[in-house]
Amino acid sequence: MDRRDFLRNALAASGALLAAASYSAEAHADEVSEVLGRITKARADLKTLVGPFEQERTIGLLATTVKSAGEMTLVRPDRLRWELLPPDAVTYWVGPEGFSFATPRGAASVGKAAAGRFGAVLGDLLILMGGDLEKLRGRYDLSIPSKKDGITLRAVPRAEDVKKHVKRLEMRLGIELWTISEVTIEEQTGDQSVIRFGKLKRDVTVDPAKMTPPKS
Repeated sequence: MDRRDFLRNALAASGALLAAASYSAEAHADEVSEVLGRITKARADLKTLVGPFEQERTIGLLATTVKSAGEMTLVRPDRLRWELLPPDAVTYWVGPEGFSFATPRGAASVGKAAAGRFGAVLGDLLILMGGDLEKLRGRYDLSIPSKKDGITLRAVPRAEDVKKHVKRLEMRLGIELWTISEVTIEEQTGDQSVIRFGKLKRDVTVDPAKMTPPKS
C-alpha cells in the first residue's frame, strides 16, 4: 500500500467513526427526548405528590452511614417541602422566591444565589421529581441507564454552580412514570445520599400554609 492509499483509507475510517459517533449521539438524544415526553405526559395532570421517605447518607471520608426519615410534599409546578424528622428535625422549602429552612432553634431564608449547594440541588430536585424536565437539559447531560420496571433517569451536571458540588443525580420512577421509587445524589466529595420513597399519594389537598416557610 502506498502513502496515498494509506491516507485515503485512514480518512475513510475516520469518516466512518465520525458518522457512527454522530448516529450514536442522535440515537441517544432521541431516546432521552422520547422518555422525557412520556414522563411529561404522565405528569400532565399531577397537582401534588406527598409521601414518606428514608434517606441513607454515606459519608465517604468517615466511611459511615447516617439514616434519616422524613416526608416530601411537592406542589406543582414550583414548590417543594422536604422535612427530616427528629433527631434531624430540619425542614427545607424551595419555591420561586428562593430557599428556606427551619430547625427547632429558628428559621432562615436566603435567595437562590446565596443558598449554595442546597439551593442548587433542591431546586433541581424539584424539577427532577415533578417539574418540566426539559429545563434540566441546559444544565445536565441526561441519559436513561435503565427501563426495567419503570424508568431510571441520570443527570450529570454541566452547570458550574452544580458541577462543583454534585457528580450525578439519579431518579428511578415507577411504571406509572409519575411516582418516584428512589433518588440518588452523588457528591464530588465522595458522599452519597440514597432516598427511597414509600407510597406516594398524588393530588392530595395540601394546606398552603404548609408550603410557606416560617419567618426568619
